[in-house]
Amino acid sequence: MAVTQLKDGRWICYYRFQVQGSEVHGSGLNERKISRIKKEYFGRGAGAEARAWARNKELNLQKRKSARPSLGPLFQDLVEEYVKNKIFSKNSQDHLEIRLNANILPAFGNLHTIHITDQHLDNYVQKRRNDGVKYTTIHYELTIIQAILNWSASRKPPLIPANPVRGYKKPERDDEIILPPTREEINRILAEASPHLKRAIMLSYFLGLRPGDVELLSLTWPNVNRENETILVISAHKGGVEKRMVPIHKELLPYLKKWAEEDQNKGHIVNIRGRPIHSLKTSWKGALRRAKIGRRLRLYDLRHHFVTRALEQGGDIKALAEVVGSRPETLMKHYQHVTSAVHRKIVGTIPPLP
Repeated sequence: MAVTQLKDGRWICYYRFQVQGSEVHGSGLNERKISRIKKEYFGRGAGAEARAWARNKELNLQKRKSARPSLGPLFQDLVEEYVKNKIFSKNSQDHLEIRLNANILPAFGNLHTIHITDQHLDNYVQKRRNDGVKYTTIHYELTIIQAILNWSASRKPPLIPANPVRGYKKPERDDEIILPPTREEINRILAEASPHLKRAIMLSYFLGLRPGDVELLSLTWPNVNRENETILVISAHKGGVEKRMVPIHKELLPYLKKWAEEDQNKGHIVNIRGRPIHSLKTSWKGALRRAKIGRRLRLYDLRHHFVTRALEQGGDIKALAEVVGSRPETLMKHYQHVTSAVHRKIVGTIPPLP
C-alpha cells in the first residue's frame, strides 16, 4: 500500500486486495481468498505525483512499505507543471524561460520544495548581488519563484502542501529613473542607425509602440491604411485592448510611402532584406555607442517620450491610453509626475473671481 515512482518516471499508487479463489488441497477443492496487487497509473511529473497521493488518501492507505519517505516534488518538477499549465503571451513566456534556465533553475531546480528555506533565498540574493545584478532584477526573479510556489500550493489537488517561503521579504527595488530621450539624442541615434533600426525608431517615436515582437516588429504592410491614415496594431498583453487603430502622424506618412515602395508593399515593415526581425537590442546598442550616448537609454524609452510629450501638451488620458494600448490608471501610475503637472494646468485654466 504505497505511492512510488517507476524507473520510467511514472507515478503509481499500488495496494493489495483480496479475491475469491480455489485450490486443490489433499482430496478436495478448497475455496479461499487470494491476495493480489492492484496498480493505478497517474503519468509523469509533479501533477501525477499529487494525484497518486490523493488516491492513496482516498483509499485510506496511509501505511507505506517504502523505507524512504517521499520528500515531495523537486522545484524543477513544479516549474515544468507551471510552464505547461499557465497561459502566457509568447513574449512573457520567452522572458520567463530565460530567467528560469539562466539563473533560477541552476540554483533551486534540484532542491526538494519542502526543504527550500529563507536562507536559500538569502544566498540567492547575495550571489546575484556579487554578480553585479540590480535589486530590481533580483526582486523580479524572486517574484517568479514565489508565483510558482503559490500556484503549486493552490492547485486541486495541491502539488505541495504550502509555499515554504511564503513570508519571505524580498529586497527593495532600486529602479533607475530613465529620462525620455531628447530630440537631439534621437537625431544623433538616427544618424548612426542601420536602415531597419531607423524604421523602428520612427515608428516608435511617432506611434508610441512597444518595441517588441508583438507590436512593433509584427507590423506588416497590410496593417497600413493610407486612405484613412491609420495603422492596425496588435497590442501586447498588458491589460489594454487586443488591437487598436492608431492615427499616423503626418510627419511619418511620407516615410511610410517611401518604405512601402522599397518593400513593394510586402512583408514586415521593419525587416532586413525582406526578412522579419525578432530583436533590436544589438543594433540599438551599436547605434548608441556610435552616437556617443553614454547614459542608459532603451528603445522602449521612445514610447515613454511619446506618452510624456502627449501628457505635457494636455492630451486626454483616456484617449491617450487607447492610442498606446494601455489603461488610464496605468498611465496615471507610471507617469504620475507628468499627470500631476497636467492636473495643475487644468486647475489653472479656471478664471479668477472678480
